[in-house]
Amino acid sequence: MRTLAVINAIGLSSCVDKKIRGNLSSLSMSLKFAEKLPDVEKVILFTERVTGGAAGGGRDFGGYETIRKDSWPVDEFLKTLRDESKGFDHIFYWYADCPLLDDGITMRMFGNHKKYFAEYTFADGYPYGIAPEILRQSILSPLITLAGGDMTPVGRDTLFSIIQKDINAFDLETEISPEDMRSLRISLTADTLRNYLQLKGIIDSGAEDESSILRILKERSDLFRTRPVYIDLQIVDGCLQSCSYCPYPKIGGDILQKRNEMAVKDVAIIAEKVVDFCDDGVIGVSLWGEPSLHSGIALIIKTVLAHKSLTMVIETSGLGWKEETLKAIQAVADDRLTWIVSLDANTPGLYQELRGEGFKEATNTTLRLLELFPGQVYPQAVRMKRNEGHLEEFYRFWKEKTEDVIIQKHDHFSGFLPVEKVTDLSPLKRYPCWHLKRDLYVLLSGEVPLCREDLKGDHILGNILKEKIEDIWERGAGFYDAHRKKEYPEICRNCDEYYTYNF
Repeated sequence: MRTLAVINAIGLSSCVDKKIRGNLSSLSMSLKFAEKLPDVEKVILFTERVTGGAAGGGRDFGGYETIRKDSWPVDEFLKTLRDESKGFDHIFYWYADCPLLDDGITMRMFGNHKKYFAEYTFADGYPYGIAPEILRQSILSPLITLAGGDMTPVGRDTLFSIIQKDINAFDLETEISPEDMRSLRISLTADTLRNYLQLKGIIDSGAEDESSILRILKERSDLFRTRPVYIDLQIVDGCLQSCSYCPYPKIGGDILQKRNEMAVKDVAIIAEKVVDFCDDGVIGVSLWGEPSLHSGIALIIKTVLAHKSLTMVIETSGLGWKEETLKAIQAVADDRLTWIVSLDANTPGLYQELRGEGFKEATNTTLRLLELFPGQVYPQAVRMKRNEGHLEEFYRFWKEKTEDVIIQKHDHFSGFLPVEKVTDLSPLKRYPCWHLKRDLYVLLSGEVPLCREDLKGDHILGNILKEKIEDIWERGAGFYDAHRKKEYPEICRNCDEYYTYNF
């Protein structure tokens, strides 16, 4: 049987070139993995075309054959994979930023792949990056048909996502992890600075093979807090509604009258600090305020998205958006901007009970956003006792208009609000808070509270406009370490947001 190895080197981060074990980089370790594979006659890398010596096209790929293109949409990727693999029986496929691929798992997978005549074999329950995907070459033509000319960029989950469209049509084989690691959301990749630092910590702790990797992931949760990924800003302290389940009116007075806003230059300072410290990140602009009220919202979006490594999220009531503002945002934004519209109900009466006036405007704004920003808009409802009986109608209504509908759990803010959650979704065994591990929240003044639940500012970590972001981030480490030891400060003790995450 003839076997081919295909390595995806498309859109690699600069972190892939950093030393991670001795003099070896993640890229060099990933390339060396090809030497361990049985029966591999040829290794090919897919990467970008050289443009001024930049990006992946300018890297040394160890003399392996490279296929270079200006862009790699899914359709082009699949057709190239099919054409380059003609005459081969099987394909090993992985990303070039995965330095901890394990040959033991891979050999078991390949043995079962051949034994059971599988068309696609993958590892399940393991952290991403510990094993390649294995394909029978004959599966590619059906995948091309199933993908239907998809012109979106190829991603890490492309193959499995296409197979899932008609999963019963294929013979699949799965290698199940002895310990389910999916809840950790660990990626053993050097695709971001955040993941590189995590990966470096895992390797420095003795990660060599499957057993040592799984042991370290189980025992060393301190390695998982490296850099924040979600930074939510309060850019304005006013709202156009006083929602029944929002705690802010109870601590901030009449939020309908406040109109203070963060200066655009301050947003620019924060964005610069995030890029310097984190490299990439998601900037939110909806912490305790309606972003439509900011006089320079379009300029804020333009300022943040000028950094190519940043993306943005706007969570809004859908009220207060003028057509000219939306058009101005459309002119400066791209697909790195996501909208979440909090609606909660699909009937005027229930909407007014939960949120107040504005049902028609909010609905019309959501429909307009879907026109202006296709694929980037998420209608949202918070699931509560008061709207539980109406959620199916809400979901069906918006599902007809977009695939992207969010049903969010209710947050009682550690008992500050009455508990309105319909069911308890918390895990049986508590683990360290996702928000302490991944998020930063910034108030209008630049002050950084411990988290979104720190309503009264009892645990201010510093001021991001006056201090280094790394110093502020480090001050939160003690709270995360306390969680690791099963010690919970009062603010955390009754909180059930620890298992939810943003990014």
